[in-house]
Amino acid sequence: MERAVIQTLALKPSDRLLVLAAHPDDESVATGGLLQHALAVGTEALTVFFTDGDNNPWAQRANELRWRITATDRARFAVRRRGEARRALRRLGVAESSLRFLGFPDQGVTDLVLHGNEVAMRTLTEVLTGWRPTVVVGPSLLDLHPDHSALGVMLCLALQTFTDTRAPRSHVRYLVHNPALLARHKGSLVLPLAAGQRARKRAAIACHRTQLLLRSTWLLSFARSEERFYLAESPTGLAQHPIRGAALAGRFLELTLASRTLLRSFGARTVCVVGGSSAAAVRLAVDLPSRGGAVAVRDLRTGRALGEAEFRGENGVGKLKLPAELVPEGVRLFAKLERRHGFFDEAGWTELPVGAAR
Repeated sequence: MERAVIQTLALKPSDRLLVLAAHPDDESVATGGLLQHALAVGTEALTVFFTDGDNNPWAQRANELRWRITATDRARFAVRRRGEARRALRRLGVAESSLRFLGFPDQGVTDLVLHGNEVAMRTLTEVLTGWRPTVVVGPSLLDLHPDHSALGVMLCLALQTFTDTRAPRSHVRYLVHNPALLARHKGSLVLPLAAGQRARKRAAIACHRTQLLLRSTWLLSFARSEERFYLAESPTGLAQHPIRGAALAGRFLELTLASRTLLRSFGARTVCVVGGSSAAAVRLAVDLPSRGGAVAVRDLRTGRALGEAEFRGENGVGKLKLPAELVPEGVRLFAKLERRHGFFDEAGWTELPVGAAR
């Protein structure tokens, strides 16, 4: 039986909090209690929305009773979702001046990561340098929503550019779309919520009316007696990730794979590895064959072949050997096993062990 290891999350008046939300509603669902706690203790806080949540066609169809969704319709939906976020934050006591919308593509954050979009990375880095937070709260790499996990990767890459004296003292992760991990306590960081805080959080979630029509029971269930976070990724989630490990073996970076076919995520498999700065960027992809054999390593930005990898196994289970020369020394690496079909991921991203590349 898993033994719960729980710490209490607490802010100080001297802290500067940055909450990074992938979409409008994440600020209430994941951090509605934390934002109230920040106000109560006098912590300055900034909430930043990376996307407007505008590319959510089923929610928009249900709300507007239309089938065809055009670019104009999505732009109107973006305005509506921004308005919902503003109302939700007012319910939590947060001033209009304490939020920002960046407007990057909804359901497009993974592409920004895979192709090393410099505008997105520069914008996120400027937010961090401008606000100078002591505590940063952002999505977990293990969230099953691809926008969430990809934004978690971007945040890790942006934070690594800071010197020790300018870096936040804490990088805290939240999970929204991963019910199996949310049910586990191991490694979690907990913020207890009083009855009044729970009521305000519930009222804030209820402001996101476009999302409640199809998912009200699930969203409102987050107004529970605590909010749960992680100072490091969930150890349970990492142990169950389809990329189980990485090690340098001679001239190769060897990845151990244990993929599964799920209803939410199925079809052809692609292993993606990203990391580094613009000066030493890694953006690699390998389309796994169903059975073992040699396979090309592609540059995700240009599509051209960079070398040859070898897969020993079948159906996503086995060993993938990548030429180590494709990974510059000292680069922090993140990997994901992408599936061709399914809105949600099999597992999100994982950071490869420090020193795996060299």
